[in-house]
Formats: sequence, structure tokens, C-alpha cells
Amino acid sequence: MNRLSSLMASGLLSICLLSAEYWLLLNDERAELIDRQHYWGELSAELLRVRLQALLDHSALLAQSLANSPQPRALAELARGTIRDDTPFGGLGIVEYVRPEQREAFENRIANSIRVLQDRHLTPSPRRPLYYPVSSYLPDDSNALPQGLDLGGIGNARRKMDLARHSTQPVLMPTALPGSNGSRLDIVARLNDDNTLLLLNLRKDKLIQDSQREPGTSSPLRHVRIVAWAQEQPDSPLLDSQPTQPLPSAPPLYTIRHNLGGNELLFGTYPQDNLEPRLRLTHWAVLATTAGFLLALFWLQQRQALSRKRMQDQLKRSQQQLELNTRTLREQINDRVMSEQALAQSEARQRAILQASSDAIILIDHRGLVLQLNPAAARLIGQSADMMRQLPIGKLLDELHDRDPARSFEHIAQEHEGRPFEANLRRSDEHLLPVELSLSRVTLPDDWFYVVVCRDISIRKEQEAALIELKNSLAEQVEVQSRQLSALLDASPMAMAYIVDRHLLQVNRAFLDLFEHRETEILGHSTLPFFESPEQWERTGKALYSLLNDGKVVQTEQRLRTGTGKLFWCRLYGKAINPSVPKLGTIWLYQDFTAQRALEETLRHAKVLAEETSRAKTEFLANMSHELRTPLHAILGFTEMGQARSRGQHDDKMEQYFSRIQSSGNRLLTLLNDLLDLAKMEVGRMEYTIGHNNLCQCLRDICDEMTPLAALNDVHIYLNCTPDKLGSDIDPFRIGQVMRNLLSNAIKFSPHGGEIHVNAALRQDAERENVIVTVEDAGPGVPETELETIFDKFIQSSSTKTGAGGTGLGLAICREIITAHHGRIFASNLPSRGALFTFIIPRVSPADATEGNNHAPQTTAR
Repeated sequence: MNRLSSLMASGLLSICLLSAEYWLLLNDERAELIDRQHYWGELSAELLRVRLQALLDHSALLAQSLANSPQPRALAELARGTIRDDTPFGGLGIVEYVRPEQREAFENRIANSIRVLQDRHLTPSPRRPLYYPVSSYLPDDSNALPQGLDLGGIGNARRKMDLARHSTQPVLMPTALPGSNGSRLDIVARLNDDNTLLLLNLRKDKLIQDSQREPGTSSPLRHVRIVAWAQEQPDSPLLDSQPTQPLPSAPPLYTIRHNLGGNELLFGTYPQDNLEPRLRLTHWAVLATTAGFLLALFWLQQRQALSRKRMQDQLKRSQQQLELNTRTLREQINDRVMSEQALAQSEARQRAILQASSDAIILIDHRGLVLQLNPAAARLIGQSADMMRQLPIGKLLDELHDRDPARSFEHIAQEHEGRPFEANLRRSDEHLLPVELSLSRVTLPDDWFYVVVCRDISIRKEQEAALIELKNSLAEQVEVQSRQLSALLDASPMAMAYIVDRHLLQVNRAFLDLFEHRETEILGHSTLPFFESPEQWERTGKALYSLLNDGKVVQTEQRLRTGTGKLFWCRLYGKAINPSVPKLGTIWLYQDFTAQRALEETLRHAKVLAEETSRAKTEFLANMSHELRTPLHAILGFTEMGQARSRGQHDDKMEQYFSRIQSSGNRLLTLLNDLLDLAKMEVGRMEYTIGHNNLCQCLRDICDEMTPLAALNDVHIYLNCTPDKLGSDIDPFRIGQVMRNLLSNAIKFSPHGGEIHVNAALRQDAERENVIVTVEDAGPGVPETELETIFDKFIQSSSTKTGAGGTGLGLAICREIITAHHGRIFASNLPSRGALFTFIIPRVSPADATEGNNHAPQTTAR
């Protein structure tokens, strides 16, 4: 058997022995792991049972503490002490037992109806023999049960609550809300009577999973997965320590049944992961010992084979080294030949570059003598290259010549080496040519020399001279323009300043006079002393400089301070010189408008005084209207008595006198009522009772009321209302007042035999549904220029001054009433003849629209 075959046989035998030993050790470890998993499962099930029983006992104590005072405040205090992050309680609620005849009283008490959950929506509960609604629940978060939710209609919750209501012990109640993911686990405990239950929601994650994160403990729940089923719900687990993972298909390691809280619970435990046994350190030590023994045998076998192989390899390496040395010597000879050829080619290439370069190149030895120069240098100097060889470089360039003979050329070259410098090249005609020199040192193995590159800069020198002359000319122009600008600033009557970085750099005479400063005191200083306070200075800068940097002209009004400490109102105008470069600064103009400000304050005070006087006049008018109306009612009362007595005595003359007195008194009473209403509107004391009423009926009553007056003038009133029962949010009395004014005006101006049409209809606008009411007459109409002014106070149309009479208050009162109804009123003329008065009001008051169209009557004061 050769060396490779023995090596393979030994390896295969060693692998077989180690695999057999590993398999035996792994089987022992697997059996021990199964026993440990069974122990952890049994311990976990017992631990979960103890926790659930402890929560049931704690719930009974909570129910006893709440039994004497189940008010909302006591429930809130109990919730604050119970529902915390370190407890498994997630919610606390009160559930009541309600019979059908008690349903209405319960709904009135909680201001909500008893509801059920259908398709994730709360709907009123149908009639049932009994209900278990939630009367209160804390905390009010996304997991809270809605108030009024009937738990008796969810699964078997009704049976559990019946059991809790007749039992002294709490009951564990698993439920699944319709339309929600997962199930709830609650504890139901009876309070002081059979009709009130305490509902405590359990957080499953705190009940099982939190125990896995207890530091420094070895909880059995860390090693197994525990699942609990209720006997009534065998299809879905009640508790699961890994709810996001599917249930294992394999049978559980350990199962046990417990009766907790009126429920038969089945506990099952599964291994946390696959039962993959792992060898312990002692097992690995046994395997390592066996492997070491096999390796020792394998090493002894291979040592003898290696000793023989080593002698053969040493002889072979000696032969290879001899062949390598021979090959290396041949390669060195070839490299030397190629290097000499490359050196010759490099010298020829450098010589060609030197000859073809357009720059003048001079080679100088270490003594300062010219070694060689290219054709460009010869043309620049005006001599041939042969005549310049061995010539001292100082003859051509004075900057490379030293008067001290003791100083060598190397010292001069070190001063200029590595950086360009300017010099004057002496040509053959003694003309000095300005050039730019670059001096570099070239070091050889046994010597060194210098390379000087010369560039003709005579044209550049001429351009620099022209630029200097142009610069001087521009400086003179800038100086002239600067003097002109200073003259303009000093001649300007407006205070002006040039400010950079909020520091004054230049001001004019008007600025110094306005702020009472000398120029030397403020130039170069900050603008902070001119403001009332540092806060005002900082606030103004933040507000204005962002606009200045956008290229805008800014304007502001500030109170500024002069050098003597006097404050005055100043109007500022600012503009950035170049918004893209803020460092160039800004130009500011200052205008004192203190006198104008004082005049404005005086006018404002006068306006306030006038408004107060008008308000006092209105109050006086309102009070006087009340005082005048009281005796007027007495006059009208005695007038009616006089009329009745004259009619009984058949005294026609006296009856006519009393009729005229009553007519005049009624007119005076109407005027006083209008004045009183107008006064109330002006001071905001007009009262409205707006509710949902039949507008058509209101209009019909007013038309019937005004029909006798219209009949005296042989005028007919026609009413058209669509629909017949047009409901709207109105104050019937005030709308009647508007219609009386409009119909009274229409009757006054309608000719004998004329017609008045009153129309009411619904109109759907873009935002809301409106009611539009129109009054059409056959009178002369309203002049086009007076269609708006007739609604002003004490203003009458020119057509009323022909004898129809009036005070000019009726239409003003109409506008106030319609405005209070969130509507508008306006007038227009009919195409043929007559006036058209229209008012539009919303069908539903905006205040009611936000409350779900609740049309219950309400009273608003204005």
C-alpha cells in the first residue's frame, strides 16, 4: 500500500469511529432534553393557572372596594390605581342588568341608546328579553368598549354574566367582538346588587409574554410555548404565548385541565423550537480525547513516511536551485544590454526635445559656465550656440552674477532654485530683454548641472504697464463719482445712510441733523443706540433683512432715539445695493412723521368720542320711546272708550273726532315702535326667537291681515308658496314685521285695481338650501340710483315724497331683521312696471346646521 492509500484508509477509519461515538452521545442528550421540556411544560401550565386565579381573587377584592360607591369618580380612582403598565389589566368598566321596561330610563340616564355591533358599526339594539349594556368604561382609548354596547348579544357572554350576577366569585369571560381581529378576555364580578357588574379587561401580552422579559429569572415560559383553550371555544386559543405563529401540528408535550372562573380550560405546552439536542462540554471532551488518540497514531505513521520523503525532496531542490542560478545569470546579461540601449534612446530623445523646444533652455555646470543651449536660446540672445559655450552665465543674466568672488555659483543657484523669477537677459546688441527664469538642478551619479528655462515676457510687461495706467484712470473716476455722490447726499433734504452689517459707513447732513449727532461719533458704529431697546433692534433686523436680501424695497415705521435721548416716530425706506452680495450693504432713507402720527391719534380719539356720543343718543332714544309709548297707550284706550260711548249715543260728529284721534295715535304708535326697534338694533338688544316653523303659514297669516287695508285701495294680494308646507328656521314675529312693511309699501304705491304678488320657494345654491321670498307691486318702481340707499335709516325714495308719507325706518328695520336671519334683502324694478323686493334666508340656520339639523326652537339675543 502506497502513502496516499494508507492516508485515506486511516482517515476513513477515524471518521467512522468518531461519528459512531457522536451519535451515541447525541441520543443520550436528546432523551434528557425531552424530559426537561416536559418538566418546563408542566411548570408553565401551573404558573399560568396560578396567575389567572390570582387575577380572579384580585378582581373580587376590587369589586368589594367599589361595591359601596360605584360612582364615576370612584371608578376613575380605581382605574388610576389598577390600569398601569406593570399590571395585566387593560380596561375597567361597569355593566348593568337592564330589563326591557327599564331600557328607556337607562338610555336617558347615560344620554345614549343601547346598541349592538354589526359590520363594525354601532346600531340600535333590537328588543330582547334582557340587556347587559356598558354604562361606563375607562380608559377611553381605541380598545375601549362604547357606552351603551349590549354585551349580552355577543356569543355566550350573556350566560357568563348571568353566572357572575348570581355568584359571589368572579367569572372569566372570553368574548370575540363582531368584525374585530382576535378575542377579548375579561373578568366579570358582581358589585353590591344583582344588577351591576364590574368588567375588567385582561391584556394577554402582559399575562403571558411579559414574564419572558423578567431579568435575572429563569421562567419556564422562556423555554416552551403555552396555549390555553376554553371548552366552549375549542376552535380558537384563549391564550397563546406566541399568537403570531401558527399552532404546531404535532401533539403537545403536556396537557392539563383546570376549572377557573366558571370555565373549563385546557392548557397545552409545545416546545419553543425544534428539539435539537446539543452536546455538552464533557461530551466534546470525550470526542476530543478520542480524536487526539487517533491523530497521535496517524502522526507516528506519517512521520516515518515524511523522513523518507524529505531526503528525496532535498536532492530535487538542489538540482532546481542550480538550474535557477543559471537562468538568473542569463537574464541579468540580457537586462544589461537592454538598459544600455534604452539609455542611448533616452539621450537621443532628450536631445531632440531640447532642440525642438520653443522655450529658451540653457544648461549650466556647477561652476556657472554655459554647457549647452538650444536653438531657441541662441535666437533669443542673438548668438550661435558654439560661441556661447563656456561663457559665464553672469554675462547674460545679472541676477545670476555675484560681485563677491568668494561666493560660488551654487549659493546663487540655491536662492533661485525651485521657483520662477524675473530677470533681464543681455542680448548680443546690449539690449536688455525682460524674461522669466525657472532654475532646476539635475544630479548625476558623478556630477551635477543646472537647467535654466527662459521665457520672453516683454509683451506681458507692456500689458501690465497698460493695466496700471488703466487702474490709475479708474481710480480717478471713482474718486470723482464718490465726491459727486457725497455732494448729492449732503444736498438731499431726506436723511440718508449707507449701512453695512448694521454699522453706519456714510451719512448725509440731514441724517446728522435728524438724529442730533456729529459724524465722528457714529461712523463705523452700530445702529443699536438709535433704537428704543436691543429687542426692538434685533426684531427689526430679522423682519427686514430677509426682505432686503430678496431684492425688495422695504418700508417700516419705528420709534427711534436721537443723540439727546428724544424719541420720535420715523418712517424707514431700505434697499440692498446688490441682493446677491449682502456684504455690499444697504441704503436707508429716514423721514420724521411724529406730527402726522399725533394728528392721527387725535382723529382716532375724536372718532371714538363720536361713536360713544352716537351710542348715548341711541340709548336715550330707546328710553324715550318707552316713556312716550306708555301715555300714548292710555290715550288710545280712552279714545276707544270715547268711540264706543259716542256710537251708543248716536253722536256721529263726536265719533268722527275720536276716529281721527285714534288714527293719529296709531300712526304715532307705529312710529314709536319703529324708533324703539331701531334703537334696540343699534345697541344690540333686539331679541329673536328662531325656530323651525312653517313659512307658508306665516306668509298666509300676514297676507290675510293686510287684505282689509288693501281692499280700501281696491288692491288685490295673491300668495304663491311652493311647497305648501315650506319649513324654515325663522322668527315668525320678526318675519311678519318684514312682510307688513313690504306689503304696506306695496299697497301705498299700487294704483286702484292693482295687484300684489307674494311668492315663496326653495332654491338650492352651491353651499346650502335657501328660501327666497319676493313681493311684486304695480307701482311706479324705485329709481335706479336709490335701489340701495332706500334701506338706510331715515332715507325715503324720491317717489315717496309725493304724498305717500313714511318715516324712512321700515326698510332699515327689514334689513336688520333679515341680516339677523343670516340672509340678505334687496330691491329691483320689474321690466314692465312696479318694484320687486326680495329677501333670501337659509332654510336651516347655520348655528343649527352644525348640530345635525336639530330644529328645536331656540332663542338668540342680539
